[in-house]
Amino acid sequence: MNKKVYAGTNIFLRYLTSEPAEQAQKVTGFFNKVESGEYILFVCDFVISELVYVLEKVFELDKKELCEKIKILMLRKNIVLENTQVIFSALDCYRDLNVDFTDAYIYCHSARNNANSFFTFDKHFNKFSDIEIIED
Repeated sequence: MNKKVYAGTNIFLRYLTSEPAEQAQKVTGFFNKVESGEYILFVCDFVISELVYVLEKVFELDKKELCEKIKILMLRKNIVLENTQVIFSALDCYRDLNVDFTDAYIYCHSARNNANSFFTFDKHFNKFSDIEIIED
């Protein structure tokens, strides 16, 4: 029987950056167990948001590389991403429109709910051409 495990952001950081080496090695072993079905790894949306932030701001990965790495990792066998379609769409918007990941996530989440109106003062939302900004 496979055991359900929730992921913290740090395991993905260790795996993607190989830092520190000892922890990265442990994470690699853990991911092998996930792939074999010993564990089912659940990833909530906040983990991805934090992962994007740290990879961009601390490790200075460019958006294209960062998005590719996250998508490839999240598609591994026995990894369950809470909202895969929303997250993957948000990564694409984040990369292509040069907006914050959180804004991209909110936009993609709203699209999933068929809502295209926003009340916000954030100018990044002007980059989404198919929404209405409510100003009253």
